Amino acid sequence: MPAHARGELAPLLSRTMIALAVACAIVFGFLPVTSANAATVQETLADDVFQNEPGSTGRCTIYAATNMLRRAALLNGDSDWESITTSSIPSSGGLLWSFSVSDANATYTVEHGSVDGTDEEKASQLADLLEENPAGIVLYAGNCSNPHAVLLLGYEDGTFYAHDSLTGATSALDECISVRVSTASSYWYVTSDVADPEPSSIAGATVSVDSEEAYTGESVEPAVTVTLGSKTLVEGTDYTVSYEDNVEIGTATVTVTGAGDYAGVSKANFQIESGTTLIQRACNTATTAVSSSSLSRGVTA
Repeated sequence: MPAHARGELAPLLSRTMIALAVACAIVFGFLPVTSANAATVQETLADDVFQNEPGSTGRCTIYAATNMLRRAALLNGDSDWESITTSSIPSSGGLLWSFSVSDANATYTVEHGSVDGTDEEKASQLADLLEENPAGIVLYAGNCSNPHAVLLLGYEDGTFYAHDSLTGATSALDECISVRVSTASSYWYVTSDVADPEPSSIAGATVSVDSEEAYTGESVEPAVTVTLGSKTLVEGTDYTVSYEDNVEIGTATVTVTGAGDYAGVSKANFQIESGTTLIQRACNTATTAVSSSSLSRGVTA
């Protein structure tokens, strides 16, 4: 082969070998599958993500592991996540201490660990595990009269949250069947790479301005309350606030921009009015209230 042909072929072979190495790494679970469709936390909590037991089957660990792996695949943007079912989980009557599950795009490996110590030590250990495992962990309570397993999902403000496949509910851990921090004895987690959740969009958040504002000749920046679903977001942690047209009398705009675990923007308008207008409105409101009160009591001579 001519020297120049060999020189042209070498980079091509190099690129081909790199591509094959990356493909093999993804297939065998060394690298996560990524795509533009990587999920947010909300998307991994949708009802169709969780497979629930049709009554007490004694396979709670299998169901919890299935749900953990489906969430892991979603977070990695794995389009074949729905193919992971309870039938995908190898079992010898219960959940193996270590195993792998494959779909068309990737292989996910799972390992086992133990929880011990005081309740405070267990809680600290579980909170740390959740920080490291965005897909959650299968938490098994063997130290009780009714052994059971749930998928532990998150921890916030001193409360653990979990999905219980037997009830089909996502709730505080204390509302699950028999599984508590005090009864926890072991857990399973995904050891292959799982991507962190995509930031949740606040485009659909409700932005409430606390009150109408009076014209002062300077920038007016009223406080806002931002709620997304049932959660009240925290300024500075979940979002930042900016204002437009907030000096002169008229309609001003507040813009909330996602931060931390949130992305996107949401807006609301508020009115800047003259002091006279606000006084007139207050008088009218007071007059209406007095008139209604007089009518309800009747007028006496």
